[in-house]
Amino acid sequence: MIVPSMKYKEIYDELDKDKFKIKLRIEKIYPKVVKEFKRSRSFPAMHIDEYKIPATNNQYVIFYYAENASKIEELYYTYFGVVYSDNQRFVLFPMEIRYQHTPKCDFVNMPQVHVFTSHFLQRYNERYLHNDNLTANQVAGMYLLRNRDVITVSMNEEINKNFKEYGESNKHGVRVHDGFCFTKAALQYKPSEDGVREHDELYAMMYLYTTFVSERELTDGQKDAIDKEHLELLKYCMGKDR
Repeated sequence: MIVPSMKYKEIYDELDKDKFKIKLRIEKIYPKVVKEFKRSRSFPAMHIDEYKIPATNNQYVIFYYAENASKIEELYYTYFGVVYSDNQRFVLFPMEIRYQHTPKCDFVNMPQVHVFTSHFLQRYNERYLHNDNLTANQVAGMYLLRNRDVITVSMNEEINKNFKEYGESNKHGVRVHDGFCFTKAALQYKPSEDGVREHDELYAMMYLYTTFVSERELTDGQKDAIDKEHLELLKYCMGKDR
């Protein structure tokens, strides 16, 4: 069972291990959701399937979505894990994203756990979806459906003039389709005995999503700074792939 005290790689492995059972659950429920949506008279239509895996007690939400009646036969769907800690609810989503440990290192595919706070999802709804009738699970589902592509961006004072006040964990933000996510990031790794960072043993990362700003709310200066960091990353990655 996933618990907050686990290390990031342990949480990622639990989420990854459950993928097959979630796939089976989706195959079972999908036809029922299609029938439900065909009876619907209002769109967009949403369906929430709360699913606990008996063997592990890991809790998931599977979210189905149809924008209009023509989309019913090919539904959009996504899923996410749910955990609680100190009466706070967190949404979990596993990813593998390229990571560079030091400027001398190559990029590697890094197991990552992306963790969304309730505050973040509230801000996403307030600043982008603008729908007070949505539940927390529906907001999370909409966010994950709409923002599948993730670009990590190095923070600087042009993006957030106070970013240094939040310490080492605040070095990166995340650009997505709908706007910009402020995050805290941490790496699970084993330092090399020889003290050379390039020799560190890497395990996994965690991104904690703290708040969201929509594209229209970003200042022109912030947009330019994010664009610049994004472009530099793309140039670097393209150069490394040659």
